[in-house]
Amino acid sequence: MFPPPSASSARASRAGRAAARGAPSNAREATRSRNRIRSSIAPTATMGARQGGKRRAAKPGVAKQAKSGPPRGATTSRVVAIEGAIEGAYAAIEDGRVDEGLATLRAEAKKHPNDASLAETLAMTLAEFGTQEEAIAALKRAAMLSPTEGYEKFMYLGQLLDDGEAATKCTRQGLAILEAQAHKGDKDAQGAHASACCALAEQILGTADEMDAETSAQVEELINRAKASDPVSAEPLQLLASLRNEQGKTDEALKILKESIQMWRQGAMHRDEDEENGAEEFQHEFDVSFEFRFETAKLLLELDTTTEIAIDILCELLRERDDNVDVWYMLAYAHHGALEFDVALEHLEQGEEIVRQRGGDEAALEMFEELRAAITESKATIESGKGPADMDAD
Repeated sequence: MFPPPSASSARASRAGRAAARGAPSNAREATRSRNRIRSSIAPTATMGARQGGKRRAAKPGVAKQAKSGPPRGATTSRVVAIEGAIEGAYAAIEDGRVDEGLATLRAEAKKHPNDASLAETLAMTLAEFGTQEEAIAALKRAAMLSPTEGYEKFMYLGQLLDDGEAATKCTRQGLAILEAQAHKGDKDAQGAHASACCALAEQILGTADEMDAETSAQVEELINRAKASDPVSAEPLQLLASLRNEQGKTDEALKILKESIQMWRQGAMHRDEDEENGAEEFQHEFDVSFEFRFETAKLLLELDTTTEIAIDILCELLRERDDNVDVWYMLAYAHHGALEFDVALEHLEQGEEIVRQRGGDEAALEMFEELRAAITESKATIESGKGPADMDAD
């Protein structure tokens, strides 16, 4: 098994490691992917990407207004008009008319610039469907209008800001507000608590200059809080595996990661055994999200000496989204590690074709070409009669 592409950057931020390990998408796709990955610890209406709930059509603003009531000083007719506009916007988005829906929300926010709930609705919708720059500006505006209520906007900011220190500060603030809401009996906040703890732990882990005792203690304390909050979630265990890996305890990390995998694969695999052609029938029935499973496969390739489980997970992901560049790249890499060179090259070509269809991102194509060169070299080494040990030495 070869070291993963990120092996030379053990102390890099998590975002940097993910970019190094995964296939390079274009900037817009990467932003959307990051939004999807993080949405579970933002609005409850989109709960699930990290922790693994099934994705629903997002209506964060509508849900928030329904819970909090009309803005102070708002007339009934104004509230009805705003809620009607929001419903119309989300109907358009659900129908695939994203630009139309966003335009409606922007217009409403412009008409009612001091409405905190509407500002949050626009901000969180932009975080899901808009550009990173516009989403950050809208989220900051929402945070200014309501700095002590509504944890979602701070959690989103924590995931979208490029400044690691500022992002971690926002996540801490979001977690504090979330815990206050949970303490008051907010069921949505209670349900999001485990993922929020993991989000903060992950940021601390990813931005630390070195894995000292203080950093390890902070991360582990947050993981323990997440486990206590949701004992059946696989997410805290996966994060604990990442922590152990950073600490150089790779054997323990792999053991913990496999425990996490068993938690979310066991039920689906049981159903698979009970049904003829069950893999196809139940391919969407995992309790964890697409992105969570992708991160699992990447970590497996970094820790495990075999590639079988990682390849199974990646193939399951392709049955759900066969146009995902990152998955094709990692699947090619995994087959390279399994010495299945021709299969690896086929998967690499599939991923490259998708990149070309999307405009031919140069950085992405360069990474694909580097992997192709490594696969070709390894294949030539094996065909010359040398073994894997000689290949690693080369």
